Amino acid sequence: MQDLQSIKHRFKRLSQLREQSVRKSLNPRQRVFLDLLPLLFHSNFTMLPGFISPTTPAGIPEYNPDTQTLNTARQFASNFSYTRAASHSYPIEGLFLISSIGGIAFSEASNMDIWLCHQSDLSPDAINELQQKTSAIEGWAELLELEVHFSLIDSKQFRFSHNTPVSTESNGQTQHYLQLEKFYRSAIYIAGKSPAWWLVPPHEEANYTHYLNHLITNRFIPEHELIDFGGLEAVPADEFTGATLWRLYKTLHSPHTSLLNLLLIESYASEYPKTEWLCQDIKNAVYQGSFMTADLDPYLLIYTKVEKYLQHAPSQESLAFARQSFYLKVMGPPDTTLDAATRVSRERYIQQIARSWKWPASTIDELKQIRSWTIQKATAEHAIIVRQLTHSYRMILGFTKDHALQNQENNNNQKLIGRKLHSFLEKKPGKIEIITTHSEVHSKESALSIVENNPAAKTNGWALYLKYVQMTTATDFEPVQKSRTLIETLCWLVINGLYHKHLLINFSSHSLKIPDSELRSILRQISLFLSHNFTFDAPLDVYQTQKTPLHSMILINMGITDNERLCVMSERRSDPLSYGIDRQCFIQTISSISLSSWSEITTSHEDGLDGLFKCLTDIINNTPKPLSLKSVKFVCHMPNRARDIIFRVEVIFSILVKLFSTPQQNQSPRYILPGGTSFYVFQSVNKTLSYKMLTTEQLLLDEISRPQKQFSSIHFDQAVLEDTPIRLIYSMNKPQVIQLFYYDDKTNISVYIIDEKGSFYTQQHTKASISHLLKHYATFLESIISRTLLENMAVIEYYEIEKSSDDIFSCNPVQLNRASLNQELSLRITGEDTDDGIIYTIYCNEKEFSSLDYGNKVFYAAYQHILQFRSAKSNYPVHITDIDLPLTAFRISTPAQLQTIHYLNYKQKIEDKFNV
Repeated sequence: MQDLQSIKHRFKRLSQLREQSVRKSLNPRQRVFLDLLPLLFHSNFTMLPGFISPTTPAGIPEYNPDTQTLNTARQFASNFSYTRAASHSYPIEGLFLISSIGGIAFSEASNMDIWLCHQSDLSPDAINELQQKTSAIEGWAELLELEVHFSLIDSKQFRFSHNTPVSTESNGQTQHYLQLEKFYRSAIYIAGKSPAWWLVPPHEEANYTHYLNHLITNRFIPEHELIDFGGLEAVPADEFTGATLWRLYKTLHSPHTSLLNLLLIESYASEYPKTEWLCQDIKNAVYQGSFMTADLDPYLLIYTKVEKYLQHAPSQESLAFARQSFYLKVMGPPDTTLDAATRVSRERYIQQIARSWKWPASTIDELKQIRSWTIQKATAEHAIIVRQLTHSYRMILGFTKDHALQNQENNNNQKLIGRKLHSFLEKKPGKIEIITTHSEVHSKESALSIVENNPAAKTNGWALYLKYVQMTTATDFEPVQKSRTLIETLCWLVINGLYHKHLLINFSSHSLKIPDSELRSILRQISLFLSHNFTFDAPLDVYQTQKTPLHSMILINMGITDNERLCVMSERRSDPLSYGIDRQCFIQTISSISLSSWSEITTSHEDGLDGLFKCLTDIINNTPKPLSLKSVKFVCHMPNRARDIIFRVEVIFSILVKLFSTPQQNQSPRYILPGGTSFYVFQSVNKTLSYKMLTTEQLLLDEISRPQKQFSSIHFDQAVLEDTPIRLIYSMNKPQVIQLFYYDDKTNISVYIIDEKGSFYTQQHTKASISHLLKHYATFLESIISRTLLENMAVIEYYEIEKSSDDIFSCNPVQLNRASLNQELSLRITGEDTDDGIIYTIYCNEKEFSSLDYGNKVFYAAYQHILQFRSAKSNYPVHITDIDLPLTAFRISTPAQLQTIHYLNYKQKIEDKFNV
């Protein structure tokens, strides 16, 4: 057994070397942070950074500040004095710096993650004060231009996976052991107890718990000198699943910083269950005494293991990308500013690694050109990343299957990240592919060409070129991007970073004429729309729910100029959707951009009003409620009509949102507006908004006459049935009320009825008496209500319609004399279902006429009987007073479907037979 104190000393010496490397990367002002860090948690002094109160937990075992630290403290508090406390209880058990700290890749711009380990028996108030102190010290570090993050660790809870810190590198509990391995591989000891893991020799790693108990039980080392985070003797397989999925998720948006770690975990998983941990390499070097000469840089260890793993891969493109990622980690991204000495030192380091691993001779020269990377290079890199992500995802699915993992949390993560990957990688028409490496494009194009396919190609489409290209010469060049629609091309070049305000654009098209100023305006608006509303890296939780659109941009008539013939002003019909005497529609094309909750960008191109209304209904049906009008932006650039078109479309959309974005209980409103020479009717059925086009006014009247499942009010847009009283009577429509209106134009009497569910009925009567008509309709309506609709408490209202000299309709209530409703002639139609159809029975007062007796002449027989009551057998209309027929007569199946409009329509149908 090696001397345990000697082993502790070696590990602490390794940490000192790493800390010295950190200090070299910091400026003198920032080094003060490391000088004071342990002292700040060893004592509470008012003037020192992070002071909260004298009772904040403080005190670190085995720590005694040196003279330099005390002098630094006195720069903040001249009266500071330190007296070593004679205490055997230290609330703070240890301080450790984590991650790439101390490695070749560390710089003053790197993050510092710090584990502050505390006793398990601290009270909640004490932990809260400690949290406040760490936050205050983070704030002080920010003033020094350092990004510092503290994690409070209870080692006993940590050992049982109860408070594994969540960070950008892990999602906490599901990666407990892999995060512990990273800690052992990269942590820098600052002060406090020694990790117990140090004292378990490499050959006893598989017996970690047993061996550590042996050391403590036999008093080889006092337990109070150790902090035990646990060992790596029994890492569950599902950790690799969770870690791989998490890394896949992170790699989508930061490939160069995440891919090496993804490949490391993949290599670990490939060795399971006998995983060769990198932290074991460090421990071996320490125990062998070679840690002073061996290069134990944390990132070099990762790269080395990944290089060995990928040497046996069938494709070398992932290996090339891993080398590139390592280079970028050491040299920093292209915008990193390194002093000359540091740059030279790191370049030599990279060259040494390249020679050691036999990189191709051109690799480093190519990597030095990263500052001049173009979108073509980024696109090529993106293709490699996509293939690697797909491979890693399939690998971890196979790993999960092989080890029959049933961890519910991992299964859920697997499902969510699977959705994320599928969403990101799926290609479909109109979906914008976001290049994972688009942020690496540092050489911005100064000019490009957007070219429509030549008509001779017989395929619609557009292409983007990074040089001056005309439609006639396009086949001689390779485009950087192809798409079906122009909006897709514009969106792609904006989201992938090619657009900037000084970009020169050559636009070549046979179908569209877009001035340069309009094209620039469109690109600027798309850029603003995306920058304000699009999130590249949506949180994983959003994939718990169904994908929904969040924001939309609709461009109307893009590239279409005003038709001068349509610019003649019309005093009466100025509606851009149905303009002038000819009722012309100015909406010709619709190009839309939709941003989803899953960070997808999709585009579409539609024609005419159908395209507009399809977009609007899709937005209302799919956008989460409540729907904000601000979630949709309308754009139009037609010089003479843009403002009118946008205003009109915004009004329509606001009405649709008001009527249909929130379901109305027991109501199903309809919205009718003109479009060209037709009419469009919107209604929500089964919680889905749809519309239908009706080409004539008669078809519109037929539509509003249809039976409804529930009460359906109608909201008429301008210029719909404007010469009729129908708009007026629907403004008075109420549920569970039957309303009868009549209008006498001195020639005919028009009767309009809206039933209890909003269905419309109308009939004209010639040479009729108003009192007789009212008496007739009132008797009929009262009869069916008393028998079938009584439980719904339907009531009847009567109104007279008048028309002023200005052709304006108005109406006034009419009171009927109930005593006068008894008819001289009662005509009741009944029937019953049989296999041969409905058997009718007609009661004319007390006289009965049945289909059984008269067959299909039953109505004629009843009519002949009625004529006997008239002087000289006068021929004037017969009116039915009651109908009592089976549901099949009305072509419905349940009583709930039955409404007054069914009776009115059947009444007219039978009366037409009588009155032939």
